[in-house]
Amino acid sequence: MGDQDSLQEFELDSLDKQSIRLEFPFKQNEISKTGVDNSGGLDNDGEEEDLEIDLRDPKTFHWVLTSLWTNSALSALDGTIVSTTVNEVASRFQQASMVTWVATAYLLTTTAAQPLYGKISDIIGRRKCLLFGEIVFFLGVALCIFSRSIPQLAVARGICGIGGSGTGAMTNIILSDMAPLSERGKYWGYGSVLGGIFQSLGGPLGGVLLTYFGVSGLFIPQIPFCVATLYLSWKYVQDYNEDTKGSWKRIDFGGSFCLLMGISAFIFFFSANENVSLEEQGWSPYQKWSFAIFIISSIGFLIIEKYIAVENIIPMKVLKGSLGLLAVIQGLVAVINYTGLFIVPLFLQLIWNVSVSASGAYIVCIVISYSMGSLLTGTLIKKISKPNRESTMYHSSTAIFYMSLLSAVGYYCLDRSIRLSKPVFGENKLEGNYNLQLIFGITLLGICQGSQGVTIMLFNVAKVGRKGQASATSVNYLFRSLGNVLSVSIALNVFTNALKKNLARVLNDEDNSLYILLLKDNAFLRSKEMPTENLEAILNCFHKSLISSFIPCKTCLIFSVITSAMLWIIIRKQYIDFA
Repeated sequence: MGDQDSLQEFELDSLDKQSIRLEFPFKQNEISKTGVDNSGGLDNDGEEEDLEIDLRDPKTFHWVLTSLWTNSALSALDGTIVSTTVNEVASRFQQASMVTWVATAYLLTTTAAQPLYGKISDIIGRRKCLLFGEIVFFLGVALCIFSRSIPQLAVARGICGIGGSGTGAMTNIILSDMAPLSERGKYWGYGSVLGGIFQSLGGPLGGVLLTYFGVSGLFIPQIPFCVATLYLSWKYVQDYNEDTKGSWKRIDFGGSFCLLMGISAFIFFFSANENVSLEEQGWSPYQKWSFAIFIISSIGFLIIEKYIAVENIIPMKVLKGSLGLLAVIQGLVAVINYTGLFIVPLFLQLIWNVSVSASGAYIVCIVISYSMGSLLTGTLIKKISKPNRESTMYHSSTAIFYMSLLSAVGYYCLDRSIRLSKPVFGENKLEGNYNLQLIFGITLLGICQGSQGVTIMLFNVAKVGRKGQASATSVNYLFRSLGNVLSVSIALNVFTNALKKNLARVLNDEDNSLYILLLKDNAFLRSKEMPTENLEAILNCFHKSLISSFIPCKTCLIFSVITSAMLWIIIRKQYIDFA
């Protein structure tokens, strides 16, 4: 009996010591009350992970932050420099018909490479992945300088996409490794503001550089910043995950290759239809090959992940439950965001006859409001949320849901201004307050999407913890990149198909050359060479077709509200049980 008493005292004493070691940020009995599967946030011994551990070194953290934020700013600046000058660049190369491949190449490689960085960084370390991304981006920029044709520039931009996707993913993952959970929203908010500032500068700066220094001048100023980030990352960025031995044997090369091929083929399928004839010809040969490659790659990926891979490149647990809903919401938000960034300027230029530079000012509204939404939400979550997993997840899911509702308000204003306004030409001017409605709509959408960008990352890290956040973050980045590129591809596909039908009715097969020219070069509509005969009817065709191109965005907005409501209801119930 005495031995049993002493044994019980020993066990209780051990438990007391264990509870002291695990007490911050919450107690063991509080954890058990949730009834939530928090396996993502447990360490290998099944103990709750402390998400408030601070690994920031006061002596070097500011240099690490400088390196990471410079990478983000450089990617933002590079993207808008190219997007605002690409038409002029194509004209200088006398290859205007191939202009879309410059943007598509970057988005395609970014989307395909995005999910690989997180898992591989778990295996070989964050630092190696960050340095690899920086070196590849530097190589891509250098190749852009020496490009002398659109195909060469497209290949160089594709290489930039592989590197840029790595620096973007690693920036958020490394910050999550180092900063406590309660501080991460603040850093992401500041980073978003910095990225927004440089994204806003990209358009005007790109115009000046192209005018005075030519195509190479767009990329030469980026070289010193690439070298600086490489130096800072090499000297100051360290690995904080310990499990990096036996690395290369654990990398899922087969799954990675199938994933790259499958995503590339999926995106190419929506970008490969260049038929501009009056006759319907169905899928082009490129689309047929893309679809076949997508099916084969998908089957191969499933087989490799289930039967061959030692460690899956995309763990299935991050696609289930609330994390799965979160990834879907991320993709839907990206579709809404990129539709505004790409289709709204097209509408302004073709229907309201706004110049390219003036339409860029509208995009600045989106960029700045996105940055402010990120910063304000990150600061607010830090103030109202307690430093534990449940509180962060609840307040993040609440913000995601209410921002989805506000997005519907912003989209209503945008949609109303687009549908009810009339094309501007000749004596016909823009009537009413449609311009203010459009600006208010895109600004509100920018605020909501910036807020959701931060809260999605906060929820993701709070749910899975430090050890699982790399893979989960990469999956979220994958869905965001898919949303980005598919929003553009699908919206433009809808626009082109609608324009074919509408123009065919108006032109009545009378002027096949004008029909083909307008489909190949939409900007011809506002050129001096455009015939004035039937101009109003042709403008109405473009107007109706652009209205149709917003249908995918409207559909995604509806699903965004539904999925964010589902996420909020689930997390709210868990939070009430926890409290």
